[in-house]
Amino acid sequence: MSLAKCICLLLLLSVSPEAYSGGLRRQMPRRACDFVNSIGVNTHFGYYDTQYGLYEEVLRPRLLELGVKHIRDGTFNADVARKYREVGKSGIRLLLITSAERVAEQAEAIGPMLWGVEAVNEPDGRGGGWVGAARQAQRLLYETVKADASMRDVAVVGLSLANIKDSPARLGDMSQWMDYGGMHPYAAGQYPSRHWGWGMPMDAALREARRVSGERPLLVTECGYHNKEHNPNHPGVSEHAAAIYHLHLFFIYFNQGVERCYKYELLDLKRDEAMTDMECHFGLVRADGSVKESYTAIRNLLRILDDDDAECRCRPLAVEVVAPEGVAVRTTLLQKGDGRWYLALLRECEAYDLTRMEDVRVEPVDVVVRTGRRLEARRYMPNKSEDVTADYGRTDRFTVPLGAEVQIVELGR
Repeated sequence: MSLAKCICLLLLLSVSPEAYSGGLRRQMPRRACDFVNSIGVNTHFGYYDTQYGLYEEVLRPRLLELGVKHIRDGTFNADVARKYREVGKSGIRLLLITSAERVAEQAEAIGPMLWGVEAVNEPDGRGGGWVGAARQAQRLLYETVKADASMRDVAVVGLSLANIKDSPARLGDMSQWMDYGGMHPYAAGQYPSRHWGWGMPMDAALREARRVSGERPLLVTECGYHNKEHNPNHPGVSEHAAAIYHLHLFFIYFNQGVERCYKYELLDLKRDEAMTDMECHFGLVRADGSVKESYTAIRNLLRILDDDDAECRCRPLAVEVVAPEGVAVRTTLLQKGDGRWYLALLRECEAYDLTRMEDVRVEPVDVVVRTGRRLEARRYMPNKSEDVTADYGRTDRFTVPLGAEVQIVELGR
């Protein structure tokens, strides 16, 4: 096993410095409920010849246990609509891939669990003449939804493209026909901030997406890792590495202002022990119904940060994070309605070696967290458990042994 090598930098993201208290930066958190709502998952309710056909046995119980509040799907019939409504009773909302011709009928059948709609998925993968057809489909969908009073609360999401490097310039600005932009930045086995698809780093991919969506809020409607490790054109990673990367990915997207990202996808489609088809290995749940490490990590993360208080008024916190030289750490500061802060610590390093096709052993380093006053401090490791990993008691300084896994520090009065 090789050791992770990290660049020498300490990055503090998703925080707004307001003032300084001693050597500490006073930072404004974001609401924990907004972070929880930023995580969704793709499903295929109508794929009856796959594991999705096991609705009662696998699909419904695994989806509800996972705890996500948003799904994205493009299948529809009367049976599927019934199932959408059923999971909607648990607070799940749907982003539906549809068309102007069908949207009114579908919205009526699905009811209030329908959060939003989008037109053609990855239209640039459908051959010549796609630009004109895609622009027309998007415009007609937007105009149809906005002209119907019964769909006044339904959001219209812009087109997500397969080639996020070249296709946005060809499609052009369509921001007038959407409420949210969309994009598919697959990391292709790399650390989430370093590769957003087609060899592009994060900033470049976001700039290209803005060619289509302008200043509209942005959704990542597909993202994530698959587990077909030997797959040169779109490399996969181990289940263990994917569980590490997926949690990093959610925080990185959130820090970049992405409104919501939908992991692709909930279930592995079919059994493929020989690992011949990448498309059968994107799921959080294996084809036999058992859960992967990514499923458990995401479920734990959502349970740790879950908060129903949408009226939470965030208050700044004086906090400092100090890492050893040569270790890069990203942070996200959140707050719940009861006043507790949650500081996420992400060490920027590779968890998987794409050349050797093996996990990278990342030795923990001591990262010091200081606060401007003494607070009750507890630490969570969602890759391991939803329960407290360490209780520091009441303190203004403590040390976190930070490896590749995301760690969450709870700070309360």
